[in-house]
Amino acid sequence: MNHLIKYTYLSIFAALITIFLKLIAYFLTNSVSLLSDAVESLVNFASALIAFFALKIVQKPADKNHPYGHTKAEYFSSIAEGIFIFFASLTIIFSAFNRLFYPKPLEKISLGLLVSTIAAVINFFVGQTLIKVGKKINQLH
Repeated sequence: MNHLIKYTYLSIFAALITIFLKLIAYFLTNSVSLLSDAVESLVNFASALIAFFALKIVQKPADKNHPYGHTKAEYFSSIAEGIFIFFASLTIIFSAFNRLFYPKPLEKISLGLLVSTIAAVINFFVGQTLIKVGKKINQLH
């Protein structure tokens, strides 16, 4: 379990980079869809942080108050992620309706899409790495 924590560092680092890149793309283009993509990356960041802390908690041995261990931390992390997704969706809906009623022209589309594509490539490679690690872990169990 301890070796999994290094992959949460990878997730956290990638999420921070993609948030930064996607916000740059949003500010360059003024595109609500790129803003919603940045908000989704915030959820990824929160999920990576939650996974990090959940893994730290799950590793603790059973004790007087938790005779069966700390594995229920996973359930709480799932609930927290669901809450983050819910609030992110509200933010995206609000932004979309706001832009619908107060439209603004898109700017520097090519540059914004380039920056967003770089973020997508980073996400792709991190995702592939995490899938590969997950498959290895499933084979061990």
